[in-house]
Amino acid sequence: MKTKCKTALVCLLLCLLCSVSAHAMVNDTLKVGVKYGAEAMFSANLQNFDGAGLGYDFGYFDSARRFVPLGMQTEENKISVTIDEHVYISGSTYYRSAALYSEYIGAYHLQLTQRFETCDEAASVAARYDGGFVAFLTDCYAVRVGQWRTAEGVERALNAWTGEDAVSVVSPSRTGVMVTVSGTDRILFYFDCGGLRSLGILPRSAAGEKPVTWFRGYRYYGGFEYQRVTGGNMSVVNVVNVEDYVKGCVGWEIGNDKPLEAIKAQAVCARTYAAMQTRHRSQGFDVCTTTDCQVYQGLASANDVTDRAVDETAGVYMYYEGSYAEAYYYSSNGGATEDAANVWNNAVGYLVGKPDPYEEHVAARISGYHWTVRFTAAELRKKLQSAGIDIGTVNNVYVSEYTPTGNVFALTFVGSSGSKTVYRERCRTLLGLRSMRYTTGSAPASYAVNDGNTLREGLQGVYTISGGGTVTEHAATEEETCVLTAKGVTTLARDRNSKTADSFTFTGSGWGHNVGMSQWGATAMAELGYDYREILEFYFTGVTIA
Repeated sequence: MKTKCKTALVCLLLCLLCSVSAHAMVNDTLKVGVKYGAEAMFSANLQNFDGAGLGYDFGYFDSARRFVPLGMQTEENKISVTIDEHVYISGSTYYRSAALYSEYIGAYHLQLTQRFETCDEAASVAARYDGGFVAFLTDCYAVRVGQWRTAEGVERALNAWTGEDAVSVVSPSRTGVMVTVSGTDRILFYFDCGGLRSLGILPRSAAGEKPVTWFRGYRYYGGFEYQRVTGGNMSVVNVVNVEDYVKGCVGWEIGNDKPLEAIKAQAVCARTYAAMQTRHRSQGFDVCTTTDCQVYQGLASANDVTDRAVDETAGVYMYYEGSYAEAYYYSSNGGATEDAANVWNNAVGYLVGKPDPYEEHVAARISGYHWTVRFTAAELRKKLQSAGIDIGTVNNVYVSEYTPTGNVFALTFVGSSGSKTVYRERCRTLLGLRSMRYTTGSAPASYAVNDGNTLREGLQGVYTISGGGTVTEHAATEEETCVLTAKGVTTLARDRNSKTADSFTFTGSGWGHNVGMSQWGATAMAELGYDYREILEFYFTGVTIA
């Protein structure tokens, strides 16, 4: 199939935003870093999902994230983008090593000295030459001919040139990229804007259908941007509408088999979280694809239920006092959420800890909900030393302070040469524990409550009735608890010795940082008949859902 230019005159001016948003989204569009940093690529393949050969348009995304076509398109449905460097081909795979492969794409070319204002003009001239192709260079078009691996080879070609147009030699560029037909040495297009703009590729649509593209084993909506600003490999960025991005997130984050209202709550969280992220902006995109941001692998986890959840909450965000709310979430909390101040030392009005009565309805279905971890003294010392803490041989570890909701706030280590107390989230991350809701020492005893037939592990989340009839939650910060038994009043003191036999034991429940929404709690609430707004309003205090 042929590569061709559109006949319409293409405007090459950038459209500037009237104002720059402090948030990630521009015109409801996100840039998602798919491959970057250590995973940046020297070669990247694209394929139309349906195999119908709809092809692609080549251009760039302007500052308003609108796609600006450069007049060049192809009907090929399998294309590759490589950095401007000679590469070798075997099958549909590109390599930098020439040891086993004789077919190659050379990075040295002859270039006509004439410049062209339109793609049509350049393509018409390129068609005169075998191996001719169009190049876009910042603000004009050029025609290149042939490809050579070495400077010596292209110099010989220059000396033997008999074409009617004047030519010169062009060497590899630190910011250039080439588009080829996958698995071949046929160059379709060359792009080099000196790093000021990046190549954009948009799949073409048939009959108004939304196109889907394969990239690295996953299907994606939207277009792709190939950023090569200062040399080296190129970052690959998915440029996608926020709703399509959320459709790619929710199934990974909460699961695509959860109740509709729970997935809706997750969709609002994912959309709001993405809308305000800017920490990757210096890398050329808004959000990444891992748990460092939100898990996103195109449409691999999407199904009819997740799509419906996103569609039915389209455009809905969570706000607090007129600004986007930080929509934090996690798997489960073990019985209570937590203040952001007690986890990250940053008080946030809507991230307030409270008892969570809902998770217990689904606890039996949560893998690893109740957990026990044991460390030897040597293992603890190694973990402490890795964190820059050395107190000698560890003799004891105990929780020295709980939060009002019963989560760990301070954890004290006692060693042969001193002691050390860590606070907040470090009580979890230092040891790699699943949550901040745990006790040290032997597993907490089980107590009979209510009708005497229900057993509850430990006293967290237990409510008591005073002599005057007042019902209050058991204060998790109290050093001891008194209970009335058949034998009279018994004192249950907190265990400050975590060592049992030859190891130190930590027993807890939940998985995550406990700030914001519990995904399993949302699942339980949905099963109990709550809608997504009620779920969010429970886990985020005083927010507006709109």
